[in-house]
Amino acid sequence: GGSGFELEIAPLLTAAAAGHELYEPYAELPAVLEDLAVLVAEEVSADRILAAVREGGGELLSSMSVFDLYRGAQVGQGRKSLALRLEFRAADRTLTAEEVAERRAEIERSLAAIGGSLRG
Repeated sequence: GGSGFELEIAPLLTAAAAGHELYEPYAELPAVLEDLAVLVAEEVSADRILAAVREGGGELLSSMSVFDLYRGAQVGQGRKSLALRLEFRAADRTLTAEEVAERRAEIERSLAAIGGSLRG
């Protein structure tokens, strides 16, 4: 007996014929990087912080990562500061400084809703 495999190609061809993107094209346009220091109460989880940032950043926020966590005298008792690196990108154009500033303002509003603020 021979060995082999079958590939069900009809659904792929149907999707392609219907004009559906089967993959997300890689963005060639430059990203705008922004570092934020988020100040929150100790009990606010990192997940809640990231969810608020994602909500405020909207579709232009292509990635984010936490690169520092600080607790100490500079932020006060019962508080912590998370340093985030954000990457903003649009698939069809280079973002303007105004667009990024608008997203940052939205992020500040989202953070305020969970008792957070931006440092510095």
